[in-house]
Amino acid sequence: MPSKRRNNGRNKKNKGHADSIHCSNCQRLCPKDKAIKRFVIKNLVDASSKRDIEEASAYAEYTMPKFFIKNQYCVGCAIHARVVRVRSGEERRVRYVSKVRADRKEELNKLYRVANQRTGPEAKTERPVEEEEEN
Repeated sequence: MPSKRRNNGRNKKNKGHADSIHCSNCQRLCPKDKAIKRFVIKNLVDASSKRDIEEASAYAEYTMPKFFIKNQYCVGCAIHARVVRVRSGEERRVRYVSKVRADRKEELNKLYRVANQRTGPEAKTERPVEEEEEN
């Protein structure tokens, strides 16, 4: 039977058994190497309240506390919550990297994509600078 993915949906590689974790959403048991993991950093307070607290604070440079949460989803919940999407066979070959070396950027573009980077028309955040005309 043909293999759908080259790692069979796991990150085990010569370990016989991987520990089980509970899904953050449905509490289902899932192998730790198969779970989809996302690290989330959230502010405890919203922006407007943060500004009010900083103005009322006696300390000049006070950093507001944050939530550091590691979410681990089973495959079903990750697809349902759109954390990951179903991809075609061609798209499945593309791997995601967090950092790209400048000297290897040309060869990496074929097989790798930078994670959390937009592609397409919405990716162009730079707007053309209007030149000032002298009168």
